[in-house]
Amino acid sequence: METTTRVKTIPTTSTSHPDDPIPSEPKGIPQLTLQPSFPEESSPRSSGPSIWSEHSSESDAPLTPNTETQVDELIDKLEQLPAAAVDFTEQKRPRRASTTLITESPQDIRRLLGEGETATKLISQCCGGGCCLLKTLAPDTSSPNYVPVVLPDNHAFKSLNLRLGPLGLDTELTKTTALPSVNMSFEPVPSTEPKHVSKVYREPPRFLQPHPPYEVFSAPVYHARALTKPGAEKRTFHFDLDVTDYPDEGGVDFKVGGAIGICPPNSIEMVDEIFDVLCIPKFVRDRPVTLKTTGGRWPTIWGDEQPRELITTRRELLTWCVDIQSHPPTKQMLRMMAEYAEAPNEKKILLYLTSAQGQASFCDLRTTTHITVAQLLNAFPSSKPPLPALLSVLPQLMPRFYSLSNDPHISSARPGLPGNRRLIEMAVSIHESPDWHPGHPFRAGAGSGYMERVAQSYIKAESEGVDPRSVLDLRVPMFRGLMANPLSRQFGGDGPMVLIGAGVGMAPFRGFILNRLKNATCANKIWLIQGVRDSMLDELYSGELGDHEKEIKKVVQSRKCRGEKNEAKYVQDEVRQQADIVWFVINALDGRIFVCGSSKGMGEGVERALIEVAMEKGGISESQAVEFWAKKKEDGQYIAETW
Repeated sequence: METTTRVKTIPTTSTSHPDDPIPSEPKGIPQLTLQPSFPEESSPRSSGPSIWSEHSSESDAPLTPNTETQVDELIDKLEQLPAAAVDFTEQKRPRRASTTLITESPQDIRRLLGEGETATKLISQCCGGGCCLLKTLAPDTSSPNYVPVVLPDNHAFKSLNLRLGPLGLDTELTKTTALPSVNMSFEPVPSTEPKHVSKVYREPPRFLQPHPPYEVFSAPVYHARALTKPGAEKRTFHFDLDVTDYPDEGGVDFKVGGAIGICPPNSIEMVDEIFDVLCIPKFVRDRPVTLKTTGGRWPTIWGDEQPRELITTRRELLTWCVDIQSHPPTKQMLRMMAEYAEAPNEKKILLYLTSAQGQASFCDLRTTTHITVAQLLNAFPSSKPPLPALLSVLPQLMPRFYSLSNDPHISSARPGLPGNRRLIEMAVSIHESPDWHPGHPFRAGAGSGYMERVAQSYIKAESEGVDPRSVLDLRVPMFRGLMANPLSRQFGGDGPMVLIGAGVGMAPFRGFILNRLKNATCANKIWLIQGVRDSMLDELYSGELGDHEKEIKKVVQSRKCRGEKNEAKYVQDEVRQQADIVWFVINALDGRIFVCGSSKGMGEGVERALIEVAMEKGGISESQAVEFWAKKKEDGQYIAETW
């Protein structure tokens, strides 16, 4: 019989304790009498879904300190794993976890790690292909025919931090990637075609469809503002988008807690940099061409897989249709560059990275910070592939998805909104990565960087006394879509709720709270645990959750925590402190617990805290607690949306 383990960190009270697992409502909860924050909106609630995909990796959730596994622990675990050979002939086989590919002895593992390294560091830097342990023959540097490869002497190449080892111009390379095919071409526009008018800086081309028969809707920016203060760990902006004229989609409507897809363009600077390094003349960049493809969906997002023939420009394709900064380089990309590299040393290095001998170096290249296309082209300046060849090996620029931070029906009825306009609201945190350009240490992500440019344009015009809506006419390409995210699907009912969020994961909860506080019968049944680093700098939507915000919200500040007894540093600590409320809500009729934020640290920590709450308050074992929460998740009472 399985023994029960008590978790001493969970407080025991008269309202909920192991000897009485049936909870009663905690005492001392403020009883609120609320009036609706805004007049009721006349449009009906939608029962239809809205689109959902993965969140962007743009969260500023506080992370718990990493607990790194030491070398001895790793060795013990690895010795119990079945050995697996590294085979680079099966390129299409899914890559397996790196630990199952290690066949070395404990001594070899220590040699690879070094006495001061940790297992976590090894695994976090491994791509899972076994290349770290691949035994390849180094070139014979003593041979009279050995001519070492001279490394390119430019800042972009140095920024790649390639570890090539001894490599000669005559070094034999095996199993190099085959030259990828070019699946598109540019041809002149027939004289019978009407003149092509490009709006590349204002809206995407019409063929960029999220799902037929609907097009991307260019939503006017009604307002934009900064949510965080200068000095915050991550900059976060709030947007009001006008969707009054959004096309009807058969009864599907925006929903509280739902998400929208945004189609971001690449920045003008990054696109022009690629044009410049490829030596494409300026008068050619915006000239209309006939694009012919041999198959697939590109350049649409989710169109049918079929050959296409359409009128566009080179700038439209580079701006809206390919991702030039968010993905690590592929062997197909490097092989294409090698084909057109004129310098022998650059060609050899590029071929080496696509070969079996260069697999470890390729692994290093892929597992570092994402490398931009312009960075690679600048690193190997003699390689200037034709634009159709380059576009053939680049990934599609996909939409970014952001949760709504309001109840769309409430926002549409707020005072002061002219012309019966309808708005949706959202928050975007700016995700930054190290950049290679001298003097520019960081670059923003494709989606968040675009949204920051929009926000800064609006804020700057407003600060100069200019009406951004009438003068700038800023627009955001977006679509509602066909699915619903887990938060939106499970929101509803009159039962109590606990909302647990950190960073921008707080955004959808704002809509939940505004919706619930309209109804006085629900007002006393919602609790929010919000994690920030510093409430003076990072707290989102402070003062915007209704008149009784302080009674329903608990803010946990990781940066401000001084370690006093019973003081929470992270949201998972506060979950343990609020065990009574958590246990009451999850066992109440129609009770729900929502978790939203980064899976690293916050998501994992909250899940562990919930397990401990169930163990202590329910008097059950750890395995029973895990099963308890799995059943609650299956029943739609425990909803975790993490990324």
